[in-house]
Amino acid sequence: MQKLFCLLCFFIIFTGHAQAPVLELTPKGFDAVEGTIPTTANEKLIELSKMWAAETNLRIKGYDASNVTSNSMVISAFKKNAFFLRNKGETFNYNIAYSMKLSFHGNYYSLHFVVNDIYTANDVIVKYKLPDYFDNDGDLKDGYDTLKPSLERSVNEIVRSYHNFLVNYR
Repeated sequence: MQKLFCLLCFFIIFTGHAQAPVLELTPKGFDAVEGTIPTTANEKLIELSKMWAAETNLRIKGYDASNVTSNSMVISAFKKNAFFLRNKGETFNYNIAYSMKLSFHGNYYSLHFVVNDIYTANDVIVKYKLPDYFDNDGDLKDGYDTLKPSLERSVNEIVRSYHNFLVNYR
């Protein structure tokens, strides 16, 4: 019985350690986060990151890998239906152009997710940037209450996909 308990504790600790980081939207965007991964060479992590970006964005608008160094890179891509807003019962979907600034440090990585541009569902760029949806107190302005949960869901889906790709790719 004691062995079973020890095994259960090990799995709980291991799965808690392997979880993808969770991002939360603030008036200034998303703060940088860190994700724990098995120790992997930086060159392999850069290669895996490019593979993930290619697979994830295959049917969208592609991706760009830039500023590649020995331990960091930036992946830029596009996410359709990243968030929605409701006005008088009508739902409006928005797409985003984003970048993920990545740096690798042995058994963890740092990720900074930035929403560069916002587009309507018809790919027309919106003049608003993320801070424009918030008031001076840091609260969402009236009428934008669905932005935060829907954008966080999309961004965390992207980050979880990336994290799982790094952890599970063999």
